[in-house]
Parts: sequence; C-alpha cells; structure tokens
Amino acid sequence: MKIAYLITSYNNYNHLRRLVSALNDSNVVFFIHIDKKSNMPTSLNEFDNVVFIQRTNVWWGGWSHVDAIIRLIRNAISYNFNYYILLSGTDYPIRPNSFLYKKLSTGNEYINISGLWPQYQDRLKYYYFDCFDRRDKRSIKTVFFLLLEQTIRLFFQKKSYPFKQIYDGSTWWGLSHDCLLYVLDQIDNNKDYIQFYQSCWCPEEFIFQTIIGNSPFFSKCKTNLTYIDWNSATAPALINQNHIELFKKQIEFNGSYGTYSPFFARKFDDSSANIIELIEKELRN
Repeated sequence: MKIAYLITSYNNYNHLRRLVSALNDSNVVFFIHIDKKSNMPTSLNEFDNVVFIQRTNVWWGGWSHVDAIIRLIRNAISYNFNYYILLSGTDYPIRPNSFLYKKLSTGNEYINISGLWPQYQDRLKYYYFDCFDRRDKRSIKTVFFLLLEQTIRLFFQKKSYPFKQIYDGSTWWGLSHDCLLYVLDQIDNNKDYIQFYQSCWCPEEFIFQTIIGNSPFFSKCKTNLTYIDWNSATAPALINQNHIELFKKQIEFNGSYGTYSPFFARKFDDSSANIIELIEKELRN
C-alpha cells in the first residue's frame, strides 16, 4: 500500500514534524506545500521522504487553497501511489497506522459528499476575491474587499451552474490513484471547473466533490477519515483530554455526512505535545 500524504501548512511546524513522524513508513512519501507568506520549516530535515513543492500565497476561503492542493496532486501523481491523502499540518492520527491500511485495502474513496446544502448557496452564486485575509477585520485591505464584494453582489450573481449537479463536502479526503487521475483530467479538460470555482468561497469544499459526485467513482465513496469538533467558541476545537476519552470509548461517530470511523483528528498545534503523548500511549500504543 503506497501512500502519498499531501499536506498544506503554514505554521505550527513542531507539530508538523510530529505528524510526519507518526505517519512515517517505508511505503509513504510526504508532499508538503508551505504558504509562501510563511517561513519554511527547518524541523523536517531528518526525513528523506519529505518533498516541499513550489510555493504560492494561500488565502483562507479562496481559490489559492485549491491551487495549492492541485499543485500537490500534480507533484505526487506521477509516482503512481495507491492512495493520496489530503491533510492539514494540524492533523494527527488517533489510531495505529494499521487501522488506516486496513481501511484503504477495501478500495473505497474517502471523501464527504452530499447534494448542495441550501446554506451554502451564497458561497457559489456570489463573487469572491482571493487576495486578502478575510478574517482580519482590522485590516483596511480586508474592509475594502469585503465592502467591494457586498457591492458587487447587488448587481451581479451567477444565475445558473455549468454542472449537472453541484455537490459539497469537507476539505480533507483520501482518494485512489484512478480517482485522482480522473479529477485532474476533468480540471485540465473542462474549463468550467476553474472558471466557475475561482470566484467562489471555500471552493475546496465543492470542486472535488462535484467532479467525483458526477463520476463513476461516486458509488465507491465513503465518509472521510478526519474527526473535527465544531462545537467550540473558536471552532474547530483543539483536541484535548476529553476528546481522548471519547476516542477510547468510540470507534464510529455520527457526522453530518453519515457514520464514519476516523483515523485522523484535528486540530492540534505546537502546544499539543502532552495530548500527543496520551494519544500515542492510550490510542495508538
């Protein structure tokens, strides 16, 4: 089982090293994109199976994140791995690695996909810019572009979609080689995908789902592999000891996209060393 881990990261490099160390094996390679606005990590020099790809600026909620993901795919796909698993640098496995290998041996695709939820319509029908930090409300640049987006939507919006069916889902996935080849082929040969999603908000939660949802691979899709706790004032929540106790009691969870048994959880940061130690001792052993 040859696995390519595709990781997008921009901070918490001590934790990134812990993630790589936990997943490291003779059959895996890590392809990592570091946001061009961030410093490069120096903590991964010991690993000879880590590949840093050419960097680009990534803005939260914008097409630039999809661009970084596609760059990761293109760098990895020629090596013909069995599976490609998309992660953030703040993920971490909560089960032994054999748990993941057993799931992948079934040959399924692991990605959350559903029909377009009504509350996400605005993310598609309006036009969004991808050149500023929309979470920094104190920035003059951010205020300007948010006001510009609000003004534009008074006069322009997308009246129709160029696809048979729009699907949505969460960002992170584990996909087979054949499935990702199909995704790249659609992106390269159907210009509608880039032209439409470049101006959407959080397009990484739509473009891969829409391509796969309208493909023969849809019938092989299972829910994804990552546990995320959104019930927090600053969601997603940092994984803490309460989560560890939950993971000890439960293998399966009921999520928005159905029942799933996660191998990863997020999120963690550089301060999560004690929690990681507990996970290694009590869950991964």
